[in-house]
Amino acid sequence: MTPTATIMRTAPRASFRLIPRFGVDVAFARSSGTVDGAIAAVDGVWPKRMRRIVRAGLSRWERPELIEDAELLVTELVTNALRHGRGDIGVRLYLSADRIRIEVRDGARETPVLRTATSSDEDGRGLFIVRSIADDWGTSPDGTTTWCTLTLREGTTT
Repeated sequence: MTPTATIMRTAPRASFRLIPRFGVDVAFARSSGTVDGAIAAVDGVWPKRMRRIVRAGLSRWERPELIEDAELLVTELVTNALRHGRGDIGVRLYLSADRIRIEVRDGARETPVLRTATSSDEDGRGLFIVRSIADDWGTSPDGTTTWCTLTLREGTTT
């Protein structure tokens, strides 16, 4: 398979696109049961699915040193997208010469806000975790996409 080849897979309510050695693109529809910050059980499986996809992509790209951090980052961003976003959700994972970039599109035009959760808060730590683990993070100018990066460590394979 050439580096520019694309594999397209579909599942109910989802599409997967793998660009070997360069990226993964996943889109899925939010169920009608996920509203007002409550995530429906059918949508609650998406963070775990995305962790598996990230693990598979990073393993294929021979980047095992990034798997744990990338899994946690994608979990937080997808959970935030489900809880606060609007419409379909898109997840992209891109590998460049010096970093991996994770993008989650949720359709909401409100810019995510980094909060300081108290010890009694049950949520509100997602972006704090992203900021703590990622080398960089931010949002698109229109607020619909939150992204983060992890720098590739020297001495690892490309």
